[in-house]
Amino acid sequence: MTNKSELLTIENIAEGFRNLDFTPSEILDTFLTNIEQFTEINAFIEVYQNEAKAKAHECDKIFKEGKSSDILSGIPISLKDIFLVKDKICTCGSKMLSNYVSNYDSMVSSRLAEKGAILLGKTNMDEFAMGSSTETSYFGPTLNPWDFSRVPGGSSGGSAASVAGKLAVASIGTDTGGSIRQPASFCGVVGLKPTYGRISRYGMIAFASSLDQAGPLTINVADSAILIDALSGFDDRDSTSLKLPPTNCYRALKDKKFTPGDFNIGVPYGLLKDGLDPEIENNFNI
Repeated sequence: MTNKSELLTIENIAEGFRNLDFTPSEILDTFLTNIEQFTEINAFIEVYQNEAKAKAHECDKIFKEGKSSDILSGIPISLKDIFLVKDKICTCGSKMLSNYVSNYDSMVSSRLAEKGAILLGKTNMDEFAMGSSTETSYFGPTLNPWDFSRVPGGSSGGSAASVAGKLAVASIGTDTGGSIRQPASFCGVVGLKPTYGRISRYGMIAFASSLDQAGPLTINVADSAILIDALSGFDDRDSTSLKLPPTNCYRALKDKKFTPGDFNIGVPYGLLKDGLDPEIENNFNI
């Protein structure tokens, strides 16, 4: 992998774009190279190579001309193959939908596009999000980038693997009862399930509508805050969308408006007694 792929965070890459240290096209090419080099991970069902390159060229011009832009402008982001992208196949990891072409955009995909993000493509997942290992996909299992003999978790395993494997800067997955948080843990990245209704489910094929929520998988907490701010907000096309303005998590982080003492964290110690791997227990207690 090239040195550019080490500049993994949204923050760092956005700063590099503003300083003209590198271009969106250069960063995109790095990730496309990584995707091609590590196909055995099987993180992607489809890569939008041509569309991504065209979008990157647009972003190149924006930064070259010194125009102001969103922090997500030119950032390569992958989407779990459960979000509709107009005129693109959306499979949910199933043979049943292997030729289903979406006729409209999900809120998530359209909001990212509006903010200038580059949609890299769709990531692999357990079929219809029913699984916790990303082994049940019609398109084959996804491997854990850290150890190909292990699973990446699921059902958003392709999304987590794309971030951990340096195949995307960040990804958007979905979580019903752990389908973002568990693969994030397995792959060593940050995963967040937002409060239900905070991000519109419009154009998201739900596993359980009363539980599902879209959320980010990223390298660090700040990047997750950036994506939550970008995607949150009321959407009248989703009857469960909360009538609240977008969050301002990233600014709160940067301004240090809270400290660890502001939070109460519940730890279910009763669940850690039996059947827990000693290595996991040791790491948990550090």
